[in-house]
Amino acid sequence: MKNLTILKGLADYIWILTCIPILIFLPIGYIYGFFDSDAYNILFEAGESNVNYSNPFVHFILLLFMVLTFVSIYCFYLFRKTLDFFLKAEPFHEEVIVNFYKIGRFLVIIGILGSVFLFLVRMIVKNQLKLNLGLSPYIIILCLGLFFMVLSEVFKVAKKAKEENNLTI
Repeated sequence: MKNLTILKGLADYIWILTCIPILIFLPIGYIYGFFDSDAYNILFEAGESNVNYSNPFVHFILLLFMVLTFVSIYCFYLFRKTLDFFLKAEPFHEEVIVNFYKIGRFLVIIGILGSVFLFLVRMIVKNQLKLNLGLSPYIIILCLGLFFMVLSEVFKVAKKAKEENNLTI
């Protein structure tokens, strides 16, 4: 239980110092970028950029990346909620299984859409045809999503076995 307490503490620390400020400042930065497109140069690049941030397509892609960021923060919120059930010694609660499946499904969506959007941004905005077949963060997110979906199924089977075991006593 000591490791679980440390994990919950780290998750809360990340939530307070990272997720909450992102939830507040990302929409403000996006809206500010509509009025001053040079603000995006400050956020995304540390020098001269050939990207035209006043292009409506670029605004659309940035909006989609912002939505993906919010979905990933929601996944982290569900993870924190699940850790609360583990701390209460209720690992087979129905909400734990549902949360694991939701986290997995959302992470798979983020992994696939993030890869597609990154390819489109490179191709359309930066005029680069670059396909990354190696290890990328989106592939890792996709694998993590599939892991959470498998974990959901494992907990579902374990819950059923535990209920059957309780009936035989």
